[in-house]
Amino acid sequence: MFKLCIAPFFSLYSLSVIALDSVKPIECNTPLKLSITNDWYPYVRYSKYEEPSGIDVELLRKVLLEMDCDLIVLQFPERRSLFELSMGNFDIALGASKNPERESDFHFSNKYRIERNRFAYRHNDSSLQSIDSLKEIIKNRKLIGVNLAGWYGDELEHAKKDYNGFIFSETTIKRLEMLAKNRVDIVIDDDVVLCSEITRQNHKNVNIHPLLLSQADIHFIFNKYSISPTFMAQFNKALETVLASGELESLFGDFVSSTCSDLLN
Repeated sequence: MFKLCIAPFFSLYSLSVIALDSVKPIECNTPLKLSITNDWYPYVRYSKYEEPSGIDVELLRKVLLEMDCDLIVLQFPERRSLFELSMGNFDIALGASKNPERESDFHFSNKYRIERNRFAYRHNDSSLQSIDSLKEIIKNRKLIGVNLAGWYGDELEHAKKDYNGFIFSETTIKRLEMLAKNRVDIVIDDDVVLCSEITRQNHKNVNIHPLLLSQADIHFIFNKYSISPTFMAQFNKALETVLASGELESLFGDFVSSTCSDLLN
């Protein structure tokens, strides 16, 4: 009797899983809204004259296509982006690392890449060449260009409260321009972003320091007002399928120059 009962149970369970995976999420009855802020190449390539693209944007499109969902991309000022997302005015944001505040406000997808934060500096600044910690940078009273909305690890977040040498600017391009003009001493960002913009903007006198300041898993985030846990389960399954296909590696090959490819290992 036991054997006769267990088989139908597993059959029904399998059918329910298949049904769940094959049903288009109700959230996708209308296009999902992605909030982007600025150009953050190679993860986000944005201009007023072209369709937004980049590694993160294209990966998201591939995952949603797997789910039979449509996407529209809207630009919003960075300092208000997470607020608007939490209020339900957007569905998705890109490139998020986890911290307790964000975890209480948003659904997080499974991780899809790793972010490594380093700093760029002028190659003739010999005082920075042998630096081996953020504490030493601060001890030397260096002016630090960062993104106000960015998360660069606990150590730097604590330093923001006590050190007045942080200079905030929203785009990597502007921060590197400030570095080239001696308005800041270092610029902290994802190392692939730094390398890509140094190459694109032809900053010949700027180097990336090998010191790893922080490292974090990166996720898509979704607002809890418009996106259900059921959707998240389907999204994560589709994300794993797309990642297993090698799509992320292909996108890095498309958007990252050979000059910066060594940073991907």
